[in-house]
Amino acid sequence: MKQLLLLITILLTLFACEMKKETIIVAHRGASGHAPENTLAAMKTAMEMNAEFSELDVQETKDGEIILLHDKTLKRTGKQNLNIWELNYDELKDIEVGGWYAEEFKGEPIPTLAEVIELVRGKMKLNIELKTNKHEKMLAERALQVVLDHNFLDQVVFTSFKFDEIRKLRKINKEAKVGYIFSKMPKDIDVFAEDVDMLSVGKKLVDEEFMNKVRAAGKEVAVWTVNKPKEMKRLINLGVDAIITNYPDVLREVLDGKQ
Repeated sequence: MKQLLLLITILLTLFACEMKKETIIVAHRGASGHAPENTLAAMKTAMEMNAEFSELDVQETKDGEIILLHDKTLKRTGKQNLNIWELNYDELKDIEVGGWYAEEFKGEPIPTLAEVIELVRGKMKLNIELKTNKHEKMLAERALQVVLDHNFLDQVVFTSFKFDEIRKLRKINKEAKVGYIFSKMPKDIDVFAEDVDMLSVGKKLVDEEFMNKVRAAGKEVAVWTVNKPKEMKRLINLGVDAIITNYPDVLREVLDGKQ
């Protein structure tokens, strides 16, 4: 009888290990530790490093094109103090946004979301952050339409710090996967009860108590931005679904037990 119980215990342990999903590698703005953020070069590098997802930031131009850019202006990455919402895409497409990072990337253009989708198709999924700047008109609607036009809906999750954008997108399309981003627990939103698929949270929030609440709510959790192996290991041991990092190659080594 004891031998039978021992055998059952071993089998259950093996089964649990087999069923445990590996933490998903999400490149932050592409592999931004190795290439200029939110560029095709960063996306290519992320794919070369076998990231399953890339997070990226999208904004809306004056004429409604959905482009990749984190900041409200091009001052940091394009060396021009231009507001995105005041410019048409034709005025932006020739501005280079790679030289600030390293000379070898000089000439990298501002990509459109459509270009990125075609680049990564079949190789990498996308975490599309809707980057609001208080001047957007139809950011959520237009980003969703780009994804639908390219038949890519099942390969993306839409996220935002602005909950209204997520609520709006979910209302438009029930099939779209959505996530809410926060670094501090919101006082006016019960994140565990809201109709979102994923919580994208700052690493300092994540502990065993938080993970228990996430699991009880049936939601996924992605953690940002994690670049140190020690912190990666802590989060992996807590069972987070995804880690967002500037260094997908480092996270891969941690998952493979090489760091």
